[in-house]
Amino acid sequence: MSSGVVCGIQARLGSTRLPRKVLADLAGAPLITRVIQRCRAARYVDDVVVVTSDDPSDDPLADELERRGIPHLRGPLADVYSRYERLMDEYDPAYVVRVTGDCPLIEPAFLDLQLAALHQHDGDLAVVLEDGIEGTLGGQTAMSARVLRSVAESTDPRDREHVGTFWFVANRAELRNVGIVVDPAYRRPELRLQVDEPEDLDRMRAIFAAFAPDRGSVFSVLDVLRWLDAHPEVRDANAAVIESADNRALRAQRRAVSFPLVARHVCGPDDSDSERSDA
Repeated sequence: MSSGVVCGIQARLGSTRLPRKVLADLAGAPLITRVIQRCRAARYVDDVVVVTSDDPSDDPLADELERRGIPHLRGPLADVYSRYERLMDEYDPAYVVRVTGDCPLIEPAFLDLQLAALHQHDGDLAVVLEDGIEGTLGGQTAMSARVLRSVAESTDPRDREHVGTFWFVANRAELRNVGIVVDPAYRRPELRLQVDEPEDLDRMRAIFAAFAPDRGSVFSVLDVLRWLDAHPEVRDANAAVIESADNRALRAQRRAVSFPLVARHVCGPDDSDSERSDA
């Protein structure tokens, strides 16, 4: 089959800090289902597929996805990149969105902005130019299938686990990078909206308890930010949680270099398909 844009959500049950977190309940649905629902709300995403491992430890996740009729593929536990290779082989997309399965507040409007920008400029990689909210703007990457396939050239074993993150930096001068300027409303680097630790899950459950009964899964992250600021006891509940060492290292590496850009697009606070560009 052929797909213009496929979103691959990587997920597993063996997280060391919070095992089975992707099956944790969020207002009556598993966390992974909330991620899927928000990715499906992006207008320019054609297919959403969970890419999990073929290790027996992930059988319960595959069973749950099967029960719910959610498309999924399985591959090696440690070689996450090979799962995305299989995804591209089966869906033959022009663009791929990589999403981590512990981010139930992925912003559909931001996915659409990146995809529209890549399409407009025949881009390879959408590069976020300022720190946004981890788990919202930082829980996904949009790229062309051609550049993701090129990651297979990497000799750095870390690229098999982190799906080309190091290769993108090393080869940034050869890529058609499209810069995404984050709207100030989203520039909250002190906030983390992914789920890594029990405190993160408790806070996410409070958010979904406040919003999901009336709005389902797809509610505005900006509304969440306003709500959190009005409820500092919830906002700061996971303040002591430290991001994983791998993620800190990856972020430091990205900050240390400059990506040459073919264009810059502005991420507006309420606009899912902004045409603004200062290219």
